[in-house]
Amino acid sequence: MPLPFKVQMISIPWFGGKNLNLDTTMRKILKRHLIIAGSLLSIFAGCSKGDHNFVISTPSPYISNLDLRKLYKGSDVTLTTEITRSATVVAGQVTSDHSGKNLPDGLLFIQNSRMVSATIDSLRGMAINIGAAAANYVPGDSVHIKLEGGVLKRVNGILQITGIPAANVQRVATGIKVIMTPVSTLTMLAKPENFEGLFGVVYNANFEPNIGVERIEGVKTLNEGSGDMQMNINSTALFKTELLPYSANVRGIVIPSATTGIPQIWPRIKADFMATSIVVDPTIPLGPNPAIITGYFADPESTDANHEYIQLMATQDLDFRQKPFSLITTNNAGASTPTGFPVNGWATGGLRTYKFNITKGTVAKGTFFYVGGYKLIGGLNSTDISQANWVVSKLYNDFDGDDGIGEKTANLLANSGNPAGIAIFATKTVDLNTVPSDVVFYAGTGGSVYDPVTRVGYAICDNDYYKRYNGTTFQPFYRQGNNTGKVAANPEASQFTYLGGVYDVATKTWPVKRLQKTIAVPKTAALAVIQEMAGATKITN
Repeated sequence: MPLPFKVQMISIPWFGGKNLNLDTTMRKILKRHLIIAGSLLSIFAGCSKGDHNFVISTPSPYISNLDLRKLYKGSDVTLTTEITRSATVVAGQVTSDHSGKNLPDGLLFIQNSRMVSATIDSLRGMAINIGAAAANYVPGDSVHIKLEGGVLKRVNGILQITGIPAANVQRVATGIKVIMTPVSTLTMLAKPENFEGLFGVVYNANFEPNIGVERIEGVKTLNEGSGDMQMNINSTALFKTELLPYSANVRGIVIPSATTGIPQIWPRIKADFMATSIVVDPTIPLGPNPAIITGYFADPESTDANHEYIQLMATQDLDFRQKPFSLITTNNAGASTPTGFPVNGWATGGLRTYKFNITKGTVAKGTFFYVGGYKLIGGLNSTDISQANWVVSKLYNDFDGDDGIGEKTANLLANSGNPAGIAIFATKTVDLNTVPSDVVFYAGTGGSVYDPVTRVGYAICDNDYYKRYNGTTFQPFYRQGNNTGKVAANPEASQFTYLGGVYDVATKTWPVKRLQKTIAVPKTAALAVIQEMAGATKITN
């Protein structure tokens, strides 16, 4: 476009020795600046035209139990829109069932969650005190509850919202599937606030009952493999006269004790308490291989600490109260101490061997059971598999091994390349010469595992890989004589190693030898992935 003023044409010497036409250059520069200025004016005009829409938003009227619980700091909180950031309603699924008369009167228990991230659990429970109307709601109801004016407080140890009239509760749906959270002593006592008010289940809860006499009424101590916790059955419960079994699956609401604050699981109705124990005749002797090793998870993603486990199978009905067992692992990595040959065999301890005593629970013939750390299938943030039969769940990275055998370790099952092994014993008393019920070794062939001079090492048993006698020659240790086999190579990351094979209970032999197979264990895998795959270990007769 024409410029609004006249530019005099001047020729001047340029650095390169040529003349520069100033008129042409100035026109180009001015054009460029005018274009930029016009663009900026358009941007500013657009911003001023629409900036009043930018700040308009509507706060959500809903608040989650997670956020409600954060409001309580130890003293009563009156719920106002200022406190709740304009939220006036909590929505959730009902978990309480007052028909069994074992829950605190007047409390409607609900649970809900909100999106935090894919790896953070936000499911939380809450008790709402609405008086007698609480009995009108059943598990699976979906409700909206107006909160304004209610008071968040602890009453008899229970965090609850009081001052809510029954009219503030609206049932918006029925028949919703209720989320049930697996509960273990390890996880619940570590973060009791996360579990309070939730509908949970304790699998394989082991009791110490007076069989045929003791009833379930009262506060009963149970152990699900990771530690002791409590179950509460009130004197008002309609099912209080049920007899206490050796073990059961227990569902219910997690409620803290009014006197101690210790979280307890409160079954709601009779069907929440399901006996699972089998009756084992104590006069039946144990065979030479009452339990066999069927697989292991040795290299979880992210961290091995407290996330490794061993899978086993019973070849006859077992009751570990009657006849305690133990399981020991060995790690012979170069840095494991004490160095040198294991002078006490499986009982060497230190960072060479780690012991779990198995003193609770029952296992039916031909079924799997587990020993290890957290009850998670594939390591940190993976599927909870508490429903499997965990006879021991122990944080081996936090606690020493049982009976002084083993220091706490981040690597229960080695993947160093040197020999690593697992042995299950039909006794808690283990020394250099104790014969295992079953034993396997995997990984490499080096390391100081057997000394032919002093004849110390890791005891083996007769199975598909090892023999205590080679003809008439006695060879009771691994890597002695022809006991040099191994069931598998180094573990693979995020792979469950299963051994397969067929064990004949009648002949106490392996007609089909175990061979290493692996299966990927993604974070979302179900228990069936490590129990129902083709080629899993089986028993006959």
